[in-house]
Amino acid sequence: MLSEELIELANQTMHLKAETQTLEVKAAHGGCPKKLYDTLSSFSNQDGGGVILFGLDESKNFACVGVYDLQDLQKKVTEQCNQMIPPVRAVFTVAELDGEFICSAEIPSADLTERAIHVQKQIVRKLAEKESCVIIGRSADYILKNSENLNLLRVFIYAPDETR
Repeated sequence: MLSEELIELANQTMHLKAETQTLEVKAAHGGCPKKLYDTLSSFSNQDGGGVILFGLDESKNFACVGVYDLQDLQKKVTEQCNQMIPPVRAVFTVAELDGEFICSAEIPSADLTERAIHVQKQIVRKLAEKESCVIIGRSADYILKNSENLNLLRVFIYAPDETR
């Protein structure tokens, strides 16, 4: 993304006063947001990825509040990206808007074979083929539905919400 595109995105977000499925706003004027895991995971697991826009404050009606330190913010976001499995490779863009610096982190979608659901499928299949096991949930019944060479016992347990 070019700086001009970042400014346009920020202006559009301030005008609409809303995030989208592919855009999340983080204030970051008081420091780097500590918990980006959910956003990084969500964006990297959806087609097209997403953008985290630092420097607008949703609690202040999407006002431009800037970021505390562009270099440190990028460093700390990259550290959080590197803790993901697989690691997320954010692409940063910076710009100045209304006298404040803002920053975007473009989060690419992970390769289809590295997305959480596909990794989960691989683990369930390998485990079921390797040894006897009990798999609770994880859509194992669906994942193993065409596994003709496995001796499977499927059990469905149900209870009404009020008795759980």
